[in-house]
Amino acid sequence: MFNKIQEFFRNFLLWLYLILTVPTFGILALIIRRHFWACIWCKGFLKILGIEVEIIKNKELPKDIYIFMSNHQSQLDIPVLEKVLEPYNIRFLAKRSLFKIPFFGWGIKALGYVPVEREDPREGLKSILACIERIKKGISIVIFPEGTRSKTGELLPFKLGGFLIPLKSKVPVVAVSIWGTKDILPKGSLWFKVSLRKNVKVYIDEPIETKDFSGKDKEKLAQLVREKILKGLEILKKEEGAK
Repeated sequence: MFNKIQEFFRNFLLWLYLILTVPTFGILALIIRRHFWACIWCKGFLKILGIEVEIIKNKELPKDIYIFMSNHQSQLDIPVLEKVLEPYNIRFLAKRSLFKIPFFGWGIKALGYVPVEREDPREGLKSILACIERIKKGISIVIFPEGTRSKTGELLPFKLGGFLIPLKSKVPVVAVSIWGTKDILPKGSLWFKVSLRKNVKVYIDEPIETKDFSGKDKEKLAQLVREKILKGLEILKKEEGAK
């Protein structure tokens, strides 16, 4: 009973936090276009929910420019990755519809997040070129190659368009595996089930060099990334089972 009351209280505080801070975030991002606004906001988001993030790395990842490719189980993945990947000056490749949300959409646009319209090849090309421009400015890109959230937690088929970004820019790809966010906020839900779970695990693999790949190697690179994400998920499941 106590856990359920605590869950209700945390959800109430979170929605109050969103109502009060999203307009402020949007305005501040428009005035001072610095990514730290997003990091601060996401850390506050996780703090209110009491979510702890455990990071497991194949080996220490040098501070550099990367294309991070992650599985996608929940909207909670975004604040989790903002916290975990803060040292790498990240921006997300995100659905164009998110950019239409008042204040929030204005803020992420001002901070340099990249809209994508997957059903329109011409718009998809614009998104790829926009990502390459961000990379030239020292920004790392985060992509969810599944293109949508998985309801079951199983890895969905990959959309191949995003793999053109590392192939064109010759920037290393880092596979990231996330476990636990689906249990807290399943797809289609607006209620955070923090009475059931408060810990999220993230596995960061070693970089995949893309310099020797050609522009025709989308499927080859996608398969390699998929194998690494699946390997990371298995490691995280074993870690959880051992505790």
